[in-house]
Amino acid sequence: MSDIFISYARADKDKAELLANAFSRKGWSVWWDRQIPPGQSFDDTIESALNSARCVIVLWSTHSVSSRWVKTEAAEGAERGILVPVMIDHAPIPLEFKRIEAADLSDWEGEVSHREFDQLQKSVASMIAGTAPAPKRQIALDSEGRSELWWKKPPGVFAVVGVAAVGFILLFQQAGFFTKRKPPPHSQNQAQPESSEAAQPERLPVGQNEAGSLAKPARSAQAPTSATNLLSAENGGHVIVGTNDQWVSTIDGDEKNWQYIDIGVVGSWAVYGFKDDKPARFDTFKVLILGSESWNLKEFELLAGNDSPTGKFESIGKFQTENVRFFKDPYQEFKFPPVKARYLKVRVISSHGFSSVGAYEFQLLGALEG
Repeated sequence: MSDIFISYARADKDKAELLANAFSRKGWSVWWDRQIPPGQSFDDTIESALNSARCVIVLWSTHSVSSRWVKTEAAEGAERGILVPVMIDHAPIPLEFKRIEAADLSDWEGEVSHREFDQLQKSVASMIAGTAPAPKRQIALDSEGRSELWWKKPPGVFAVVGVAAVGFILLFQQAGFFTKRKPPPHSQNQAQPESSEAAQPERLPVGQNEAGSLAKPARSAQAPTSATNLLSAENGGHVIVGTNDQWVSTIDGDEKNWQYIDIGVVGSWAVYGFKDDKPARFDTFKVLILGSESWNLKEFELLAGNDSPTGKFESIGKFQTENVRFFKDPYQEFKFPPVKARYLKVRVISSHGFSSVGAYEFQLLGALEG
C-alpha cells in the first residue's frame, strides 16, 4: 500500500518525479508508474496501486487533460473522495473536475518554501491521516432543482405520459393498424450485399511519406517465401549493443511475455546483427502487438549501418504502430525500399501514452548476402 498515487502524462514525468521526491523526503510512500515488474499486467498493477492509495494526486497539464488514462485515474480518486488536483501549467481543467480546488504548481521547481506547495502538503497530510472533510459527490447537472426527481413533479408526469402516447401511436402505425400495405413484389435482381472484404477500404502501403510524417502499419501482401526472419536466434540473429538488457527479449521467440525496452528514457535503442555477422538485404520489419496497452511501442525509427555497431547509421524511416490487435496476424508489418546492411538499429520514440515502453517480439524479413 502506498500513501500517494501520482497520475500524470508521460510528457510530464520530470515534474512528477520532482513531486514524488519531495513527498518521499516527507516520509510518505509514493507510487508513480515506476514499480511495474516486467511481465506483469499493466492494468492489474495500476488498479491495485490506485485502490490501495490513501491519496490520489493528478497533475493537470496540456498533455494530461486529453489523456484517457489520467482522467480515468482522477475519476477513481474523486469517487473515493481522495483526489488532490495539481496544475503544472495553465491548461483548462476538464469540466468534470473543475469543482475540486487545485494547487497551482506551474512555477514550482522543487523549492521547499513555496506557498502553493505548502498548502498542497497540508492537504495531502490531512488526506493521508483521514482528517480531510469528505467532498460532496458532484452531479453532472449540479443544480438542486435539476438533481431532484423531475419525473415526480406534475410537468414531468405530463411529459412522460405524452411521450408514451406518441410512442404507442408510432408503434401501431408501424404495425399497419392505420394503413394497409401490400407486400413488395419479389425480385430476382435484388442487389446482394457485398462481401466484407470488398466493403473494406484499401489500406495504403507502409512507409514514410513525402512530408516525413510517421507511417502507420498496413496489412500488406505476404513476404516472398525466400524471406526469413533475420532477427530470430534460430537464424543467427542477435543483439550486439543496446541501452539495457531487456532488448534481448524482443527476439527470444517468446510471444506471450513482454519486457520494458525503454523505462522513462525516451530514445532507448539497440543494434542487431545477423548470422555470422554477415550483411543482409531486407525490406520488412514486424512488431508483435497483442492488444491495446498504453505501454505498447508507438513511434520508432529504423536505421541501417555497415561500419560498426556503434558507428555511422543511416535512417530507413520512422514508423507508427496501431494500438490494436489484428487477430488474423497480430504482427504489424512495416515495408520500406530494400536495404543492404550489416546492422539494424531500432530506436524508441514514444509509447501509446505510458511513461515507459514495452515490447513482445520483433521480426526482420529478408535474406543474408553471400
